[in-house]
Amino acid sequence: MKTTLLATVAIAACMGTQVFAQKSKESPIMFNLSLDGQASVSTSPTVANAGDWSQEPKNYKTTGIKKMTQAAIIADIGFTLTQAGVLSSTFSSKATLELVQGELSGFFNVIPGMSNYVAVADSTTDFQDGSITNITGSGMFGSTIIADDTATFVALDNGRHYQVNPIDGDLPAGHFQPWGQIFIKDPGAKGFSVDSPLCINVTYFFNLEVHECYDCFFLNSFITDTTFTEKTVSSTGGGPAPCCTGSSSAALEGHGKDQYYLTWSFDDSQLNTYLDPSSDLYTGVPGLFSSVAFDLDGEIPDGLEYVDAIKSGLGTPSPYLARFTLNGIVAYTWNLEFVNKTDLLPDFVGTATYTANGYGFIQLVCELITGTASITEKLANSDTCCLDIPFYDSWYGIGYDFDPSGTDLVFEDTAPGFTGINPTTQENVPLSLSFHNPDWTYGGQGPVEY
Repeated sequence: MKTTLLATVAIAACMGTQVFAQKSKESPIMFNLSLDGQASVSTSPTVANAGDWSQEPKNYKTTGIKKMTQAAIIADIGFTLTQAGVLSSTFSSKATLELVQGELSGFFNVIPGMSNYVAVADSTTDFQDGSITNITGSGMFGSTIIADDTATFVALDNGRHYQVNPIDGDLPAGHFQPWGQIFIKDPGAKGFSVDSPLCINVTYFFNLEVHECYDCFFLNSFITDTTFTEKTVSSTGGGPAPCCTGSSSAALEGHGKDQYYLTWSFDDSQLNTYLDPSSDLYTGVPGLFSSVAFDLDGEIPDGLEYVDAIKSGLGTPSPYLARFTLNGIVAYTWNLEFVNKTDLLPDFVGTATYTANGYGFIQLVCELITGTASITEKLANSDTCCLDIPFYDSWYGIGYDFDPSGTDLVFEDTAPGFTGINPTTQENVPLSLSFHNPDWTYGGQGPVEY
């Protein structure tokens, strides 16, 4: 199951210099997809969809390549939100799809207390699973997400996959990429502007899964070509005296290229758990459904009544209904650099490319999909990046998973030779954008579920 993080968490008053930073990452998501589906099954070589099924049609034609970009996805979401009354009108042509507070590197990590933070939807009372009381970083407040090592940090390979290194106690790398939330930013919306754009969290329209293999040498969820160096930095001048001045620390800088296998899905129908009014995770936004029968078309084979005519007339066009899944490799080329001179620690800044194949049920047609997506991180003024919304006010942990008993499932050692639960490191935690799916069989028998 997945959970929505909606409540509030208390954070110390002195939150580090990041809250005063002037620049942060802005990360537009671009899709360039090619779709090919069936256009006609016909008894005639010249007339599309002519005749009856009982005539044993012998002529078949596909649509030819059609293009789909992020603009179509934005339009699908906009129509769904308009139907639900969330928007008074659909998004403008200036709307963009954005990864907000995003981290794409496999080296990115968060402290156990923060990653285990859970909130109850429909409740104003917070509860905690693990300690989050000592967070002093401000990485969720308008600048880079890497604030200081009391909140988020860079995790180097420690020789383990889930467990800490028994010598120095360091946590393992991996398990958290990609991280963040997916927003639509629209400076062209009525009443909004470039300096104050409309920003809506649309994370729950998507599902992201990273596929991992165990037990392998080296890293687990990604491969990388990377070089790190260590630099001593001072916090003097990075914030208001006296609480944030006069100290120094060691920080990593570096550059690299991380790669990992990602499944990326989109669904604006009521088959999406977050858009299903009967679901415990319902967001209040009902998904779309086919005019034929939402619980049949696109889900249950032969669920519709039989009509002999190929042009059955059973349905009507559904131009904004889309469900699709992509599979492929993310390649993220990055620099670990100081975004602002006053920052205590550097952040990953780079470009991710995603080459994928997939399939979908789009506008009532089954489509085969090829193409690419990209996320290009650029530095911009913080107030233009949808980043002034604290994570605890609008965050969907679509990659979170927990056991039916209600006990948070951090990691259960079900591999041969292991017993019990290891609570030290986290995977598929309440703040996860992506679900990390382990496969101990290396594709031989499919993934081993928790």
